[in-house]
Amino acid sequence: MSARWAAALVLGFALALAMPATALAAEGDKAASADDGAAAPKESVELVCKTTLAGVRGWQSTDGGKLAGRKSGSAAVTALRIAYKGTVDGSIKYQTYQATGGWSDYAAANKTSGTKRAANPIQALRVKLTGDVADRYNVYYRANLVGYGWTGWGKNGQAVGARKLASVRGYQVKLVKKGKKAPGSAKNRYFSKGAASAEVFYAQGGKTRTQLTRALNKAKGANSGLKAFGGKYNFNSKAGKKLKAAIKNLSRYKLSFTMIDLKTGRGISYNPTKVLYIASSIKGPYVAAINKYRAGSVGAGTRATMSSTIKVSSNEGYSSLRRRFGHGIMKKMMNYCGISEKEMTSTRNYPYMSSRTLAKLWVGTYWSYYRETNTRSAWARGLYAHPWNSFIDRGLSTPTRSKPGWYPGGGYNVQNDGGVVLSSDGHYVVAVMSSACGQYGKLANLVRAIDGVHADMVK
Repeated sequence: MSARWAAALVLGFALALAMPATALAAEGDKAASADDGAAAPKESVELVCKTTLAGVRGWQSTDGGKLAGRKSGSAAVTALRIAYKGTVDGSIKYQTYQATGGWSDYAAANKTSGTKRAANPIQALRVKLTGDVADRYNVYYRANLVGYGWTGWGKNGQAVGARKLASVRGYQVKLVKKGKKAPGSAKNRYFSKGAASAEVFYAQGGKTRTQLTRALNKAKGANSGLKAFGGKYNFNSKAGKKLKAAIKNLSRYKLSFTMIDLKTGRGISYNPTKVLYIASSIKGPYVAAINKYRAGSVGAGTRATMSSTIKVSSNEGYSSLRRRFGHGIMKKMMNYCGISEKEMTSTRNYPYMSSRTLAKLWVGTYWSYYRETNTRSAWARGLYAHPWNSFIDRGLSTPTRSKPGWYPGGGYNVQNDGGVVLSSDGHYVVAVMSSACGQYGKLANLVRAIDGVHADMVK
């Protein structure tokens, strides 16, 4: 073999040996490059809420952050479970406050808190994170209360709800990375003192008292039939047809009613300026006038008289109040409510008036008890919860503040009621005057139908 061929063979052999090493190195570099550039596994944190509602069979499942339960109606949450899953180590725990039994112990993730009994609904809750997820995330939650609506947002074990006041019918639970913005305000997340704090909070916003009076003036006619004011409404809707049927069921009686939503000023009426004897329904606004204009002179004895006047409709108590405080404060209340002497006479203990006028009185009563309050307002408005013989209170499951009046025979033969409905769809005033004395079932059905139309109007 020549030296030339020998050199070629040596060079080829060297190249053959070098190529696999070079290729291997290239593959290794390629693999290393792929490893260095790979995206880290995506962080995942998720919640699942399971809920039972009074009168509803089985558990309802909802993804975290969404509404669990409901935000309307009176079906309350009776038990709940919250499950956590994610790539961040840790878990969740929660406790509930029930109408009977108070605060439960903390339940571990996906375990039941509550009793599932309709008579023992959940009224408040607390939620906490545990482990690494608690270091990296905040848990926010809020409750939707029967008769009121949404609370503010609680955070990391704070209480939300209204113990001894209202049932929870829905709730939301959200995980938010620390440093990120909260989903909403924490204001009024928890009402531990009952109605005194909660009712005022949910009464805020809406039309002014003067605007509401002007809106009511648009409801006209002693025999105008069923109409809407402040906006259109289709009475051929499902709710509208139920209201027509309820009115027809009272066709043999004189009937007048007026309803106005306190936020929008929209409402409905039926013969709103038909005049009837007011009976004891006048006692509600009169006691409100005492609270507004003479609160400083109300001692324990007068409070007891006011209580009997509203709760059991004591005529003796009302006469006593009239003798002490006179007709002047009723005149002031009429001016406050935008009512002229042509609409009602301030000097009569039991005047004649229309349902529109009674509605105006209740707009003023609402305003004095919830918007322009004094130190006696919380106590005084509490007198109007569940008064004797109120078909407004009987007909509705949501909280009401009302004062009925009735008089069988004697040329009067009336069954009236007026008040505020503290609906989660929006607070509204309703006034019903009729000659359907003793017809509580039919009148309660009418109020339920009016409530249905109200919900339909504002949704």
